Amino acid sequence: MKRLAVRTTVAIVLVQFVFSQAPAAVRISASSASSLDCPVILTGPSVAVAPNQPAVEPQSTVGIINALCDVKLEIVGCLFSPTAISVACDANGDGLPELSIPLKDVTIVNRFLVEATLPALAPQLPGSAFPLACCGGIASITLTRTVGSGDDNVFGPFTQSQTCPIDLGIRAPVVISATPSGGDCAVGQNLVIPGSCFLLAGGKPNVTSVFAVEQNNPGHVIQSSRFIILNTNLIDALFDFGPASEGKTFLIFASGPNGTSRNLSALPAQAPQGCPLGNEQGVKVTFTCKGGAGGSDPGGTPADISDLLSCRLERNSSGVFILTLTGRFQEGASVSIGGVAPKKIKLKNFDPVTNRFSRMTLKGRVCGSLPASIVYFPPDSRPASTLQCLERCTN
Repeated sequence: MKRLAVRTTVAIVLVQFVFSQAPAAVRISASSASSLDCPVILTGPSVAVAPNQPAVEPQSTVGIINALCDVKLEIVGCLFSPTAISVACDANGDGLPELSIPLKDVTIVNRFLVEATLPALAPQLPGSAFPLACCGGIASITLTRTVGSGDDNVFGPFTQSQTCPIDLGIRAPVVISATPSGGDCAVGQNLVIPGSCFLLAGGKPNVTSVFAVEQNNPGHVIQSSRFIILNTNLIDALFDFGPASEGKTFLIFASGPNGTSRNLSALPAQAPQGCPLGNEQGVKVTFTCKGGAGGSDPGGTPADISDLLSCRLERNSSGVFILTLTGRFQEGASVSIGGVAPKKIKLKNFDPVTNRFSRMTLKGRVCGSLPASIVYFPPDSRPASTLQCLERCTN
């Protein structure tokens, strides 16, 4: 209660200052928010992040992109009492927020304070409130109020909305899996590591090292001999675990200027109850060193790598949504999005070594099913691959 009283007092002072400084035309309009009439966005009393990730700045939203599970926001100084709130993130690096994330539990505490929660994206991402395509930076928050017709509203139904900038901070690299998941450590092991945010806007690397930590001996760290960032969703890394590592299991990490990927073996202090271990999907990313019989050819592509690795939704200059898939694709293959076949499929980036394409673009009948499970059907007898795509088309 003491903290709430202090926040309310601060809110009153902020609102009084804003309205005393803003011109009259701005004070009565919520349709064109300026830096003065935007509310102040604060986080709750504590926001937990994984070890070796930047802490959320006090009384700020900077860093919540890495938060564990739900994120509670406190909004002070609203021009009106919102009934719905959403955050839009820049998913393609063009500087325009387009990936909308609705908040839950919007609560009007008093005339100065509104509380709302960014919910974890279960079941696909139970450990994060942000889709994998969102790598942080400046996003936008939109507050909306819909007023129906009634005796106390002579103007008829109307909707108010206000959109303001919000800084999420920059996301640490996200590691989804490692393929293969085991092999003969007497020879070098080539791991394909899908994930997100391996590159920042403009192509700057967000990963400067890839390493493995023995699961039962955190002091035993093995750096990759070399690694290549193939794109923002894929890394190729070579590890020399050595024959002495036989029978041991290692946790796989990627690290860079904005922190280390999440791969939790235990929850940190102040983490929300029920938050999963492992990565954002609640999966531990591991590699197990086996005997010689379980080895794989380090020079070739692992046989069990999934054909589908990642998805990304973009909008071209004509306003048409295009869904880009990364993975290993063959001529004659087909794909479905939530059971619906797209109108057009194009394969790009042919690799003569593997005789596969690394990119597939889908156009037409894309938006109606997203977010959805994407299924890739190879033209040969190999089984189909599936991928949960959380992208969403927004106007």
